[in-house]
Amino acid sequence: MRPRSITGPLILIAIGVLFLLHNLRPDLSLFSFFANYWPFLLIGAGVIGLIEVLFHASRGTAAPPRPISGGAVFWILILCLFAAFLNRHRTFDFRGFRGFNDGEITIFGSDYEYDVNAADFARVSTQGVTGIVLDNLRGDISIKGVDRDAVSVTGRKTIRAFNRSEADRRNQQTHVRLDREGDLLILRSDGPAGPIAGQISTDLDITVPRGVRVEKRTRDRVGDLMIDGIDGSVDVSGGRGDVHLNHIGNNVRIESTRGGDIRVENLKGDLDLTGRGGDVQLTNIAGLVTINGEFSGNLEFRALAAPLRFQSLRTQFSVEAIPGEITLDLGDLRMSNVVGPVRFTTGTRDVQAADVSNALELTVERGDIDIRASKNPPPKIDAHSRNGDITVTLPDNAAFQLSGSTQQGEVENEFGGALRTSSDGRRASVTGQTGNGPQITLTTNRGTVFVKKG
Repeated sequence: MRPRSITGPLILIAIGVLFLLHNLRPDLSLFSFFANYWPFLLIGAGVIGLIEVLFHASRGTAAPPRPISGGAVFWILILCLFAAFLNRHRTFDFRGFRGFNDGEITIFGSDYEYDVNAADFARVSTQGVTGIVLDNLRGDISIKGVDRDAVSVTGRKTIRAFNRSEADRRNQQTHVRLDREGDLLILRSDGPAGPIAGQISTDLDITVPRGVRVEKRTRDRVGDLMIDGIDGSVDVSGGRGDVHLNHIGNNVRIESTRGGDIRVENLKGDLDLTGRGGDVQLTNIAGLVTINGEFSGNLEFRALAAPLRFQSLRTQFSVEAIPGEITLDLGDLRMSNVVGPVRFTTGTRDVQAADVSNALELTVERGDIDIRASKNPPPKIDAHSRNGDITVTLPDNAAFQLSGSTQQGEVENEFGGALRTSSDGRRASVTGQTGNGPQITLTTNRGTVFVKKG
C-alpha cells in the first residue's frame, strides 16, 4: 500500500490550533496574524514534503503523493497574498464596502437614510450634569465641547433593507434615547438585535458642556469617534473604528480591543492606551503616556512633555520627554531631539537616534544602529546588536570613553590615535578615551563597529 503524505493533516492541525487560540483568546487578531505569518505555513509544508521525499528515497521506497495539487497551491498563494495586501493597506475599510458590516454579510438591499429627531432630546434636563455616556452606539460619533449648559444631538440614521417599507419599519423600531441617571446623561440606541442590528448605523453630532467627562461603553460598536474641546476626562473602551481626540483638559484612557487608528492631540492630562490597533499619533501631550499592546501601524510621537512608557510582545521602550519626534514602525525606530534616559529593547528593527540627551540604551536582536550626537558632551551610550552594524557619529572635539567590540566583523575609527583598535581573527575591538566624558559601549555579535566624526 502506497504511503500517504502527512503534510496535509499537519497543515489542518496548524490551522485548527490557530482557530482554537482565537476561540480561547478572542482579543487575538487571527486575520492579522495569518496575514503577517502565512509564508511560514508554506515554508513548513515545503519542509515537511522535502523531508518525506528524502526519507523514502533513503529507504528506496516510493514517495507519497502530493497532498495538494499545483492548481490548489496557486489559489492558496493568491488567497494569502490577498490577505497580506489587506493587512498591509489598512486604508481599505470593510465598513465602506457594501458586502460587509462588522463581519455580517449584507450584500443585498439598499441604504435608506433618516434624520435623527433633535426634539427628542430637548426635554432632558442638563443642569448639574457632570458626564455623558455613549452606550453601545453604532456609527460615527462626533462630540464637541461648548461654553453653554446644554446638550444637543443631531445626525443621520442609515438602514440597509430590501425596500423602503422594510426600512421604514426598522426605523420605527430603532430609537436613539438620551436618559438622565443621577449626574450622568446616557445616550443609547434601542432596536432589534441579531443580524438586523448590523444593518443599522447612526452617525451623530453631539455638543455638550465643555466641563463634562465623556465615557464610551461598547461591545461591538462600529464607527469612528471624534471628541474635541472637552475639559473633563475621556474613557473609551471597545469597538472597532478610529479614535481622534483633540483639546482634552484631563486624563484619557483608551482600550482599543478591535483595531483602528488612534490620534490624540493637545492633551493636558495623562494618556493610558491599551489593546491593539493600527497607526498611533500622539502630539502635544502634557502628562504621562503609557502604551501597552500590539499596534501594527506607524507610531508617531511629537512634543510629549512627560515620560513615555511603551510595551508590546517584542518591544519595550521608555523615554523621559520628547521635545522633538519619534517614529516607530515594524522595521525602524527613528528619534531626534529626545530627553533621556532612553531605553529601547526589540527584536528586528533598525534604529536611528539623533541628539538624545542624558543616556541612551539600545538592545536589538537583529538590525543596524545609527547614533548621531551633534552636541558636546554626548550622552552616555550603551548599544547592543546581535546581528547588525553599529555606527556612532560624534563631534570632532567630543569628550568620551569608548569600548567597542564585534565577534565577527571589523572596526573603523576616525578618531585616530586617541582610540586603539585591535583585531584577532574574526574579532575586533576599539577602546580609548578623549577627555573626561561619558562612557560609550558598543557591542555586536556579527557586524561592523563605526566610530565617526561629524
